[in-house]
Amino acid sequence: MVVYGGAVTGFALSAAAIVVDDAPLWWVLVGAPLAVCCGLLVFVWLRFRLRHRSPESRPRAVEAMAARRDTVGRPLERSRIAQRATRHKKAVLAAGVPTTAVVQFLASAHRASQFRHLVYLELEVVRPDGARYLVKTGEYLDASSAGSVAPGRVLQVKVDPVDPDRVAVDWERSLRLT
Repeated sequence: MVVYGGAVTGFALSAAAIVVDDAPLWWVLVGAPLAVCCGLLVFVWLRFRLRHRSPESRPRAVEAMAARRDTVGRPLERSRIAQRATRHKKAVLAAGVPTTAVVQFLASAHRASQFRHLVYLELEVVRPDGARYLVKTGEYLDASSAGSVAPGRVLQVKVDPVDPDRVAVDWERSLRLT
């Protein structure tokens, strides 16, 4: 009801500002944004109700929209994780504890420079004591190493001793194994 009231008030203030001689400026400054914003929300709500007339079809439509949002948002989230992980790579490679990791999942993070591509990785890291845990990280791959990385591949990594979720792949040692 508030949205409807905002739309009606916005249209009324805008119309009054046009019709009345010497109308205050605030009528336009308040009326136009109210009419546009609230009017758009009313339009979207009416369109949804007209497309999904029966009450039974509305929950299914909302679930379908949520599934689409998750499908579209997942690559963006992977890209953000990968980009954040590359910020601390040099420090982790310098002071990290060497261990191995198995690639569980690999996807493009949709960011690239001329010769390198940012890749989102899910790695199963093996601690020196034998315990395993999953880490989501990102790495820049050049064309020569991109073809050799696939799920199931064992990589040499270094783990930050303070934060075990910070992992950097030691590409020199990893590619030497092949």
